[in-house]
Amino acid sequence: MNLQQLEHFLVLVETQSFSRAAAKLHLTQPALSRSIQALEETLGGRLLERDKGKTLTALGELAIVRARRIRVELAELRRSASLLADYAGGTLRLGLGPTPTAILSLPLLREMKERYPAIKLLLSGGTPEMQVQELREGAVDALVVHRNHIPADADLHLRFFPRTPLGFVVRAGHPLAGRHALDFDALRRYAVAASGRAISDEVMHRLNAYFGPPVHFIDAIQYQSNDIQALVDLVRTTDTVFFGVLQVAQPAIARGELVQMELRPELALSSQFVFVTLEGKTLPPALLRLGELCMQYLSGPLDPHSG
Repeated sequence: MNLQQLEHFLVLVETQSFSRAAAKLHLTQPALSRSIQALEETLGGRLLERDKGKTLTALGELAIVRARRIRVELAELRRSASLLADYAGGTLRLGLGPTPTAILSLPLLREMKERYPAIKLLLSGGTPEMQVQELREGAVDALVVHRNHIPADADLHLRFFPRTPLGFVVRAGHPLAGRHALDFDALRRYAVAASGRAISDEVMHRLNAYFGPPVHFIDAIQYQSNDIQALVDLVRTTDTVFFGVLQVAQPAIARGELVQMELRPELALSSQFVFVTLEGKTLPPALLRLGELCMQYLSGPLDPHSG
């Protein structure tokens, strides 16, 4: 068994076709077939049910997981070689959810430019499902996303960040600014802006309970976007009410442009994000440093409430 045979097997599974896999690998179909057969002989069993649409056998299911991990480790080894020598160069690729994008993008880009100018930093977004797939395929090195968006799969390693508070924010001078009570009719009157992925089911249930039945908080959300900064700018320039991670609005709050609503009774809600890598993957020093920076910028007051 060799790495080339494992790569042939991976491409065949990904393309679901001997002809497409052979073309992608620049091999003849007989040569690809011989490579797969040699791998099967080494492992002692069939990897594919060739008479059933090339579905994986039990051995094939086990082999594909290990083969993907080996592919990622090999790519990581190549990258790490250039990153180990005092962060001398290379590329780090980080997938971010919408809220981490709003909080982390500028600080991370600035930090890497100032302290590690030889390293390329690529930040990307996407749906949670797409981002997890990219992580498994080695297209990104790590993810920073909401904990609820990550499946409980054995090949994923999660490092949890401290919880960060959720709340309502309005522009300075807004009719609701300074009020300690907030009713659902007022929310409906001014409309709410929130991230399309920011509100977990648990947070939604607690918001419904806070405002009382038969309220459905989702009905008050009129503007949704995964561009969180655009939502903050909307709230800063209109009477729209922002609901989400307060840290996103903190710069505008510090400038006096936005105001956090201090509600009574307190609406104690929080969200939690995670730093996701592949289990068993050796992380290069620069990626470890990137994780530390994410922890620094995402850290907030601990909150016992879930979100």
